[in-house]
Amino acid sequence: MGMEIENPQAFLDEAKAAIAEYQDVRTQLSQMRDTEKQTSALLDKTRKEVQDKIDKTLKQRSEDLTATYDRQISQVEARLKKSQADREKARQEGVKGRIKSETEPLEIENKELKRQITAVMKKDNAPMFYSTSFFYTLFHPSGLGELLCFLSVFIVIFALLPFGIYFLIPNHQILYLVAIYVADILIFGGIYVAVMNISGRHAGAVQQGRDIKNRIKLNRKNIKKKIKLIQKDSSEAGYNLESFDDEIAKIQQERSDIISQKQSAQNTFDTVTRNIIIDEIETAAKPKVDELSLAFTNAVNRRSELETKEKEQALNLSRNYEQYLGKAHMSAEAIDKIKALMESGEASSIIDAVTKLDHPEPAAAGAPAR
Repeated sequence: MGMEIENPQAFLDEAKAAIAEYQDVRTQLSQMRDTEKQTSALLDKTRKEVQDKIDKTLKQRSEDLTATYDRQISQVEARLKKSQADREKARQEGVKGRIKSETEPLEIENKELKRQITAVMKKDNAPMFYSTSFFYTLFHPSGLGELLCFLSVFIVIFALLPFGIYFLIPNHQILYLVAIYVADILIFGGIYVAVMNISGRHAGAVQQGRDIKNRIKLNRKNIKKKIKLIQKDSSEAGYNLESFDDEIAKIQQERSDIISQKQSAQNTFDTVTRNIIIDEIETAAKPKVDELSLAFTNAVNRRSELETKEKEQALNLSRNYEQYLGKAHMSAEAIDKIKALMESGEASSIIDAVTKLDHPEPAAAGAPAR
């Protein structure tokens, strides 16, 4: 450069100005980096807010759409359930009516047979007890059911009852059990034999009663059989359910239509409405996003310019000044000290002044302190 030798003061002033300019660029660069960081964060925040608003709006609109159709479907299904219940009720009433209609002759016949057995006993002057089912079960059983009932009564009277009484008596002794059995046989056996003997006097009436009871039992079996057949019959032709079936079919079709409409509306929302909502929200936020994007771009560009300028000035300082002043003296304060040494005549050149600053001479003995 030559100026450091020919005009050292001007060289130092120039170095000082270059350092000040470099420091100013570094300050601007630091500020611009902060600005870039803040603008980037604000831009990201704004974009996230826009996306959150889009997501929330889409979710809410979709839920509202679904809820509207689900509410309609729920109402239709409630009507369908009621119609099906009404149909089932009507069917049950029809079944009851059919059962009554088809079993009524047998029921009437049984009532007539009961009247006949009563008349038979009256005519023969037999006790009315002989017309009861209990009598025929114990004294003239017929069929498996009555035989089982007879055996059950026999076991209770001649087995369970004696043992029950025996265990209730303290000081159990086998003699007590024998006595209880004898008493049981005499009492109940005697009653049974007495009733059988008396019924023998009315054997004809008892036999007629037995025959009538058998016919009643047969009719009851036929009634149960008819009821089972009617209940199992899958045909519903005679129950007049056509109006219910028409109503149910109509409601089912209505439900299918609503489900189809829901699917269509959801598809329209996903393919059309969704994009419209996104466009509306993004359009509303676009000015702010664009403003922040531009500010961020400008900050990036300005930061890049300052970084380039900072590097160039750093190289310039190193190439033109640092090799003469030394890295430790690349500051305005150090340059002022160098200038002071040269102005006072203590240093003859910049290099001499730098050397004195790096290696200050010890004060001479007796010399006044500066």
